[in-house]
Amino acid sequence: MTRKFDFIGLNTVISEAFKPLHHVTPATARKAGMDAGIKGTTPSNCHHSYFASSELEKEWYGGYRMGKQNRED
Repeated sequence: MTRKFDFIGLNTVISEAFKPLHHVTPATARKAGMDAGIKGTTPSNCHHSYFASSELEKEWYGGYRMGKQNRED
């Protein structure tokens, strides 16, 4: 049995993942962090754009801590 690997599909996924998000604010970073704390991390709520500056990173982690505290297990 032979398998084919979809390099074009992989390239598309990687290209999309590394595109910067537009209009990232401290509020959106905090909201993404809260989402990650409550639901778990995903590519969308842990996008590298939320960590582009120390202010955004601080807000993301603040939201993450709040989300973890308010999570229903």
